[in-house]
Amino acid sequence: MGFKAVILVVEDVRRSRMLYEGLLGCRVEADFGIYNVGFEVGFALYKKSFFAELIDHDDIVSKAHNLAVYFEFDDIHTLRDTIIANGFELVHDIKEQPWGQKVLRFYDYDHHIVEIAENMNQALVNMYQSGMTESIIAHKTGYTEDEVRRILNSQMETEKQELT
Repeated sequence: MGFKAVILVVEDVRRSRMLYEGLLGCRVEADFGIYNVGFEVGFALYKKSFFAELIDHDDIVSKAHNLAVYFEFDDIHTLRDTIIANGFELVHDIKEQPWGQKVLRFYDYDHHIVEIAENMNQALVNMYQSGMTESIIAHKTGYTEDEVRRILNSQMETEKQELT
């Protein structure tokens, strides 16, 4: 078997679980109570004191800025408001990445960076609706023109079906 999960080391598994399960919608795959919990999406939470024992080190650093947990959502603006209302510190507010996707980053309870981005397919639709051509979108995003065309057609078809 190969890769299974990324482990985030946290002070309080229950509190962190509320963020990742409750606010960000991750589903629990394995629950070992206060020591660790694994999510279906490929990451797990380990209690800091427990993990320190497992690796025989207690020098676990916080706010290292060398890892981000990445999520995509259709409506990052509403989620942004919820994140702020829950008192999380923003790394930065919503901004556009060089490839055109909107993203915000915040610190979880243990100062891991959580990256919240708009769904990339929706980003392509937004670019197209703002007047960008398929060719310009492809150049900006690194997608091929065929990929841009396929995604736009798929998104437009989905929107039509939702209206009927």
